[in-house]
Amino acid sequence: MFRRSVSPRFEPVVPLELVAENGEIHMVQLVLDTGFDGELSLPEDLIGELGFPLYDDFVSTMADGRKVKSLEYEGQVVWHGRRRSVLVLQNAGEPLLGMRLLWRNRITIDAYANGSVLIEELQ
Repeated sequence: MFRRSVSPRFEPVVPLELVAENGEIHMVQLVLDTGFDGELSLPEDLIGELGFPLYDDFVSTMADGRKVKSLEYEGQVVWHGRRRSVLVLQNAGEPLLGMRLLWRNRITIDAYANGSVLIEELQ
């Protein structure tokens, strides 16, 4: 179970432990983005710092219809107390946690500044 809060910018923010290639754990704050169908999206510099290896490159279609080249990396996170492999999309913005990682979880958001965000694993 993860518990965090809604930011002053009205974004649900959650902490997540990312496992670098050398085994070090990095705690990162991610915005929970229900419009993102991937697992994680991280900035290029953070991906480099973690040492995640390149997995694939492909063309993505954005919400506004634009086509952009995307890079995807292999990574590991600690999710509900267990290490889990994830695919990480490189982005130019803030770190995002997407719906594929949230699959089979209950998300409860108290939608006001500093309201709670709770992610519970479904059995």
